[in-house]
Amino acid sequence: MKKNFEGDYNRLVKNKLSGADKKNAMEQSIGGNFHHFGILQRELIRQQGLKGDDVILDVGCGSGRLANALKEMPNLTYIGIDVVQDLLDYADEICQRDDWSFIKATDLKIPLDDNSVDIITCFSVFTHLLHEETYVYLAEMRRVLKPGGKIVFSFLDFLIPEHWGVFASNLILINDQVPLNQFIDPQAIRIWSQHLRLEVENIFSGNSPYIHMSEAIEGENGELYQGMVTLGQSVCVLRKLESSHETIHAILPTNFNVQKYLELNPDLEDSGVDPEVHYITCGQFENRQYN
Repeated sequence: MKKNFEGDYNRLVKNKLSGADKKNAMEQSIGGNFHHFGILQRELIRQQGLKGDDVILDVGCGSGRLANALKEMPNLTYIGIDVVQDLLDYADEICQRDDWSFIKATDLKIPLDDNSVDIITCFSVFTHLLHEETYVYLAEMRRVLKPGGKIVFSFLDFLIPEHWGVFASNLILINDQVPLNQFIDPQAIRIWSQHLRLEVENIFSGNSPYIHMSEAIEGENGELYQGMVTLGQSVCVLRKLESSHETIHAILPTNFNVQKYLELNPDLEDSGVDPEVHYITCGQFENRQYN
């Protein structure tokens, strides 16, 4: 099972486009359930505080499932990023919002300024990344999030019996070149959040309803969604503290210099500690200089 989310998803979309009409290929490339799941995601983030004039970043926006459900909010500023240009082009096409942005981003970096976004959504993204990649992405999200802003992301959890089928499919496809399906332990999320100085506001289990529907909608298979419903995946809501303005590095700054770090911090010279690991885990929080 190759762990290359950009290559895997570009191959997946090209395969879908070769065997179906464009609309169906674009919707199936992100797992189907296009229209009603977009509405469910919209209602979820509204309940988590989305306002009509907010700036929202949709990481892994795909072919525009959430964007399509939000497009009637005239004062909303929306930025969607994804690794597949075909999906971005389709999302832009169906939304018809010249004031919105759909940007290709492939290297775990978010092309936005610090403290510029009110809410970040990340549906079915961390389910396809290595844990280290997820942690780096969370640090980037924290950087662009305004103090008090929120990150809403979905994940697969071994504690949820209904998610076991995904793991079983991993076993069947273990030697195939398919996108990775990754599970995350809620305790890992709590530990990551401690290191990134993010508050875990809520974790919703995938097998318990956590979205309140103000009106019933019908799914693609005729199923009625009303009252309290779930996306199926578990969902975590993280909040950046109001007092948080500093950048936290999940990876070393590009201008990090090991020798200079040791020179500027002589107490580390004979400690035997790896200076690079020390900076990531301790040094940056102690405001140690590195160049």
